[in-house]
Amino acid sequence: MPWMSANGISIHYELEGKDGPVVVLLHEMGGTLESWDAVAPELAKGYRVVRYDQRGQGLTEKVRKQFTNDDAVGDLEGVLNSLGLKPPYNFVCVAAASTQVLRFLEKHPEQVTSIVLCNPAPGVDPSRAGALNERADLAEKEGMAGVMGITLDKSYPPTLGEPAAYEAYRGRYLANDPVGFGLAHRMLAMTNMLYMLPKISVPTMVVAGKHDTVRPPAGTEELSKKIPNAKFALIEEAGHFLPTTGPKTLVKLLKDFLPK
Repeated sequence: MPWMSANGISIHYELEGKDGPVVVLLHEMGGTLESWDAVAPELAKGYRVVRYDQRGQGLTEKVRKQFTNDDAVGDLEGVLNSLGLKPPYNFVCVAAASTQVLRFLEKHPEQVTSIVLCNPAPGVDPSRAGALNERADLAEKEGMAGVMGITLDKSYPPTLGEPAAYEAYRGRYLANDPVGFGLAHRMLAMTNMLYMLPKISVPTMVVAGKHDTVRPPAGTEELSKKIPNAKFALIEEAGHFLPTTGPKTLVKLLKDFLPK
């Protein structure tokens, strides 16, 4: 898994597949490109699949300056341009990464073929912004272990999915840079892309996990109704992090939905 220089930082990425439409996989906040390990190789059999560690997370450069959603979208644009991947693009994102996909779609509607929003968090209620900032403060003070009880334990109960997948995810999560984790939370606290939902005109699928306690499926289904002609799907065995708790079903859904 190599690195590239894009949008002023060093970005850790993976590009798989030789032919087919371009599919961009965007991991959840606190995740890494490895979150897609059970999904990307299957998609790469028929698509050009790119995934990367987002700014301040995983093995991408550890930044110390507050960044915005537009900065994160700049990273996305930089990755695609640096790899010479031409539009149109298909995006599959988890949770908070939906803010980046929606902003990219707003900026470049002609470049997007389809989007898949997995347990999306496209905006933050102003009443919750304080809690996200407090979580950022706690991570910076106590490290990743200090926030695990209020983040990972709720988002990814160890009883969901394969035990080995959980242990690997837990290890990667704890290895995250707590400052970068905090900066990502502060970015989300000041981001709201909810206004884009009724403006979406490309084919869209919204996917929920039945056991998601962070974003319960009923709320995710209601959100999907704000998107014109969106398809809604529920993964029975999955929680909040669909690529790790319900990868087989997610792969099937993606292969059925994404353009050939």
